[in-house]
Amino acid sequence: MASSAHRSLMLLSAALLATVLVGCTRDAEPSDAPAEAPADGGLAALPEDFEGAWAGVLPCADCEGIDVELELQRESGAAGRYRLVETYLGAADAVGFEIAGEWREDACRVGEIAGSCLVLLESGQRWFRHADGSLQAVDAEGRALDPEGARLQRR
Repeated sequence: MASSAHRSLMLLSAALLATVLVGCTRDAEPSDAPAEAPADGGLAALPEDFEGAWAGVLPCADCEGIDVELELQRESGAAGRYRLVETYLGAADAVGFEIAGEWREDACRVGEIAGSCLVLLESGQRWFRHADGSLQAVDAEGRALDPEGARLQRR
């Protein structure tokens, strides 16, 4: 009988220890506090629950400009969603395009500046996040698409 009681005590102790260890390794609960900036001086990732909008007019080779509106949304545990509207200005019929889909945030560089890019998966566009909150269109190698540095501004 002593061995049965001893075995039960050992099982109870092992279960208690497992519970304590699992509790110590559980991820911290999400908070509303802003994410800390990375040690390399780049921007912190956007929060899990995020909603933002940017707008601006980008240069165009054969029109007066491209009016761009970009809206991003992400809820905790879900894929980020975007809506991109581009309107070509200066033509008799202003031509516009709208696309929606999923986005993700990737580490990237523009020249010597380390940071993050918002990648619009369906369109393939990449937007570099600057410290002032603006977005700049870049290619896959991190080169600005507009050499003059045109950007979308946060609304």
